[in-house]
Amino acid sequence: MPNQTIASRNPQKPINIYFNRCFSTTHKIIQLFLSYPDTRKFKIYISHGCANSNLQEVADYYEVEPSINGRDYVDYCLNFCLKHEIDLFVPRYNVTTLVDYKEDFDRIGVKVMFIGSSETYQFLESKVKTYKVLNNTNIIAIPKTFCVKNYDDFQTAYKKIAKVGSSACMKPISGIGGNGFKKIIETMTEIDELYLSTGSTIAKERIARILQDSRNVEPFIVMEYLEGDEFSIDCLAYQGELIRAIPRRKIDLYCQNVEHRIDLIVIAQKLTKKFNLSYLYNIQVKYHKGKLYLLEINTRMSAGIHKSSLAGVNFLYLAIKLLNGEAVTNRETIRWDFQIRAIENYELTDLTPLYSSAPI
Repeated sequence: MPNQTIASRNPQKPINIYFNRCFSTTHKIIQLFLSYPDTRKFKIYISHGCANSNLQEVADYYEVEPSINGRDYVDYCLNFCLKHEIDLFVPRYNVTTLVDYKEDFDRIGVKVMFIGSSETYQFLESKVKTYKVLNNTNIIAIPKTFCVKNYDDFQTAYKKIAKVGSSACMKPISGIGGNGFKKIIETMTEIDELYLSTGSTIAKERIARILQDSRNVEPFIVMEYLEGDEFSIDCLAYQGELIRAIPRRKIDLYCQNVEHRIDLIVIAQKLTKKFNLSYLYNIQVKYHKGKLYLLEINTRMSAGIHKSSLAGVNFLYLAIKLLNGEAVTNRETIRWDFQIRAIENYELTDLTPLYSSAPI
């Protein structure tokens, strides 16, 4: 583990931390980070695609980014770091491009919270590649999945999924959260969809019509729809060794349970070692017919990581210590088995359900 700290270059200088286009909820984990007792001064710098009052409230400096991508965006981040004397960079946006220029950030003395190598990002950003790597391992089951590029692909995928007795859904090969996810309904017509669809469903006949009428459809995934409990596992690791993992069970849109699930923590350990992961990332898993399946490994801290932190783990603070070259000890007592309810964008913690404490 590294033992040189950036702060040692000048003990009086604040440690400047940069976040680019972070989630709107990231202000909550930043608040928790800043609330941790530490004798050092931290300054928060944020750039984003638009103004955001919540993020601006926790930032010492905030600016709206220009609309650029690719190498131009890398240059923007490098210049931002130079201009503001950034020490530590926690990227969310355009990371698969930024990681290719890690040496450029190293050259100007900026440590970037990359969870792995460029190759690791290429694997994990694509569900198709992730599933292919894990398909012949015994770590976790992979749902029946097909990459669809045209009408024939879609028909084949749908028939094979139906043959094993499952419903089907579609989602992008690479995406954030539930963006692009839709359950495919065979009995729904396009007229029904117009009036009855919730936004997370789509008529099978509409997909078929679009694919028949178009030649330039972006490839997407058709896979088994998994019907059981879904868990989001927030993780902290260093060079393939898991340090913390907190599973959250999704009850509904507004409610989640933090649960002490050793089986899920063991799977997180195995996936961490398999991909040699570091710092903050998130693993999504779901049950189907009594069996646990992998949905995806998100190459960033989740939008809901502040909820897992209510268990007593200040994820961002620990990750910043690691990135800054400092040792992290395993001393916290984890508070397990409680419910988090969100009401009008505020989280309320209900400690009435099974309350217990245990080391990770």
